[in-house]
Amino acid sequence: MSKKTCSSDTKSVSGKPIHSPILWSERISQTWFLALLGTILYWFSLPPMKFPWAGFLASACWASVIAKEYSPTRREYWSLWLAGAVMWLALLQGIRLAYWPLHFGWIALSLYLAVYLPIFVAMARSLHHSWYIPLPFAAGMAWVACELIRAYFVTGFAACMLAHSQTPWPWMLPISSYFGGYGVSFLVMFLGAVLYQWLNWAFGNRTVWLAAKSRRFVLEVTAYTILAFAVVLCSIGSMRSHDQWLASQEPIKPLGAVLLIQENMPTQFDGNFDDMMLGWQRYAQQTAKAAQASTSQEVNLIVWPESTFSGGVPWLDSDNDPALAEALKLSEEDIASWREQIEIKLKSIYSPTHSNPPKFLLGTDCVRLYSGKANRYNAALWFDPQNRDACKYYSKQHLVMFGEYIPFASSFPSLLRMIGLGTIEAGDRPMAWQMSSGATISTSICFEDVLPHLIQSDISRLTALGKSPDMLVNITNDGWFRGSSILDHHLNNAILAAVENRRPMLVAANLGISAWIDGDGRVVRSLPRMEPGWILAEPIPDGRSGWWQSVGDLPVRFLTIISCLLYLIGLAKGIFAKRYLPH
Repeated sequence: MSKKTCSSDTKSVSGKPIHSPILWSERISQTWFLALLGTILYWFSLPPMKFPWAGFLASACWASVIAKEYSPTRREYWSLWLAGAVMWLALLQGIRLAYWPLHFGWIALSLYLAVYLPIFVAMARSLHHSWYIPLPFAAGMAWVACELIRAYFVTGFAACMLAHSQTPWPWMLPISSYFGGYGVSFLVMFLGAVLYQWLNWAFGNRTVWLAAKSRRFVLEVTAYTILAFAVVLCSIGSMRSHDQWLASQEPIKPLGAVLLIQENMPTQFDGNFDDMMLGWQRYAQQTAKAAQASTSQEVNLIVWPESTFSGGVPWLDSDNDPALAEALKLSEEDIASWREQIEIKLKSIYSPTHSNPPKFLLGTDCVRLYSGKANRYNAALWFDPQNRDACKYYSKQHLVMFGEYIPFASSFPSLLRMIGLGTIEAGDRPMAWQMSSGATISTSICFEDVLPHLIQSDISRLTALGKSPDMLVNITNDGWFRGSSILDHHLNNAILAAVENRRPMLVAANLGISAWIDGDGRVVRSLPRMEPGWILAEPIPDGRSGWWQSVGDLPVRFLTIISCLLYLIGLAKGIFAKRYLPH
């Protein structure tokens, strides 16, 4: 016989014999087909397609691989990894558009993220077959464990979670205020596994099911179905009850009117100094138009996206220290000219004669002199025209690998300059500011909202200082990604962050997608990508709270530790049995 088969004495993970011979080539083909179908459906569930139902079907495909009695071979696990690589390359292809070194970053990141699909299947199979945990729970536990690990490992990447497939359906999101997006991911995977079980019962080998365990199976899966749909109905009821409560109240006073400005600022690889200044002028002109169009409303805050205020001239954080010129290797005249240009820019974005000018939150580069060394930061500058001494800035804490730094290359500035990057330092604390309306805001920069634990931690730290933010603001320069679906993935993270923390989220993005998101994850207003414009947002307070705001991802960490321990113990038992026990 030329082809290998699984003979009748072959055993599954659970130790049960497999009596029907199956060609190994057929097994690999089946696994490859199901894995690839699952990844295609997963791609359909996320931008640019945005079909939330496809997330459930993708989960059902992977659950079918988990449920198989026979243990997958090494080649089958490789096929899972390959299918995952295809999926991630398609999902993240917009990364390569930023600049040429990110072609390598795009490929490396995709190949790394693809590892989690075979790990998920192996862990879920162990939980289900070795520890007899029901399939929906085993699949949900393993999936959430993998999502949490990738949110922390190698600086963290929590974009394109299974939960993000549900952002077009805000009624699926309320559970995230208790368990974060991981709770939504668990629910979708749980329902997908239940769907597979129903389909398997309906179209599988009916004689076996009816003769042996059909009645018990139907009762169990019916219970799982009722449980899952009860959670969904509670989510829908939660949103509706909150809407009814809002409608029954006296007109709720908004937190303050905020202008989000969206224009076209070239990225550092798209133009020279003159081009950058032209982009800055576009933002100044758009701000003037927006302010003029909003004269009927008292604007409390004007927000510019990441890096747009710099215009090639970073903010200087130094009290005329003579060491600054030496640290920057510039003359005193150059430093004086630098400061003069900053003053000209500040005066041009507001009218000094205005009796009550709005405050500004401006995305800018910042150079700070510290211990005789000039450090550069990606910052958000708080500018109060009536109190120049209150000008403070927030320094971005989480830098983007291959975009703002390259591992092990930061010690070689000359190498970074060769590929067009400068040395950027990371900040170490969150910041909060108070608008004239009395509302407190906290900001994040760029892809910091991709890390849910970072946003939650910042809010907790500020709350402990008595500065609990009423709303969140994300400023980002998404012009790097040329209008690709990366913009939608980024917006999805902002939507989930708003629901997790039950605070409205405002997004100001260079070249889009700027948005006003409420505490239920609904996009109240947004701007088209690649088009200039502005949003006058009047977010209302959201006084609800959940476990996520107080304990963060601690419950999910506990679940992940349990899942990993059970998997490792099962793996050790399997290795021991294979080596030392008679077959």
